[in-house]
Amino acid sequence: MVISTLAYTIPRELVIVWVLAFALRLLFILFVAFSKSRLAQRAWPLTNVHTLDPASFLRLCAWTLFALLAGMTVFARQHGFSMHIVLFLGWSTCASILLIPLCRLPLDFPTWLDPRWHDSVRKGLVDELGNLLPRGGTVRTTTELTLGDSQKKEFSTRIGLPLGWQRVEEMPSYLTPTPLAPVVLIAQGPMDYKNLRPSTLTICATPASSEQRLPLGTLSEAISRQIPGWFTLDEITQSKPKASLMCTGTYTDEGVSLTAIQWSWVEKLDSSTFVRITATATTTTRMFPEHFKDMGTMVTKMSVAP
Repeated sequence: MVISTLAYTIPRELVIVWVLAFALRLLFILFVAFSKSRLAQRAWPLTNVHTLDPASFLRLCAWTLFALLAGMTVFARQHGFSMHIVLFLGWSTCASILLIPLCRLPLDFPTWLDPRWHDSVRKGLVDELGNLLPRGGTVRTTTELTLGDSQKKEFSTRIGLPLGWQRVEEMPSYLTPTPLAPVVLIAQGPMDYKNLRPSTLTICATPASSEQRLPLGTLSEAISRQIPGWFTLDEITQSKPKASLMCTGTYTDEGVSLTAIQWSWVEKLDSSTFVRITATATTTTRMFPEHFKDMGTMVTKMSVAP
C-alpha cells in the first residue's frame, strides 16, 4: 500500500535520481573504506568515514542501503516489474532497517569491518599478523664518541618517531645503504607489503674538526661508490637541520626501486668538540610520496646535546 502510494505520488525522474544518488553514495563509502587504491587513500580525509568506528560505519551503510532499496522498490513498482520483484525489494528494505538498531548493540565487531584498520593497511602500518604497528613516541639514546688521543665524549640524541615507526636494536640484513660510520640509532617504519620492504632511518655519528659544511656533491659521490646504479635526483643545502647537506636519489635492489635521502651536518657539543651527524632515510619509491614528510620531520626535529 505504501509502495503503491509513493509510486503514484513521486515523479519517475525524481525516483531515478534518488536511486542513482544513494547507489553512488554507498559505492563511494565502500570504496573509500575498503579499497587499496591511491584514489581511495586521497579521498579518505575528505569524508567522515575516517572518524567512524565499526558500529558507526555499519549504521551509515545500513541507512544508505535502506534508502537505496526503498528507492529501488518504488522504481520497480512504477515501471511495472512483477510483484515478486517488488515484494522482494520491499522485504529487503524492511530487513535493512533492522540492521540500524543492531549496530547499536555492544557487539565485538571483527577487525575487517573497521575502515580505520583498512586505512592502516593501505599505509603499511599493519604487521604480517594484522596488528597495528607501534604508535611512534620519543626515543633518547646516549652515544660515546671516540675523539683524538683516545679521548671519549658522551652525547645524547633525541628523536620523535611518528606513527608506525619503532626503534630497531640490531642491524637489519635488508638495510641499504649500509652505514659506514658508528650507528647511533636505527628505526624501522611502515612496510611496503607489495615489495616486502620497510622504510628505514639510520643515524650515524663521527668526530668533526669544525662546523664547516661539506661541499655540494660530497654525499652523491660517497653514496654512488657504495651503491651500484645509484642515481642522484638532487643535492642541496638546507637551513634545517643546522646548515645541512641533503642528497636524494634512487637505486634498484633485487628488482625493487628504492629512494633514499641522506642528510649530513655538524653539531657542536662544546667549545672544542664537534660531531658530524649523518641521517639516511630509505623507502621503496612506490611509498616515498607517503612517507617523505615523516622522514624529513624526524631528521629536522632531531636534537643532539652533550
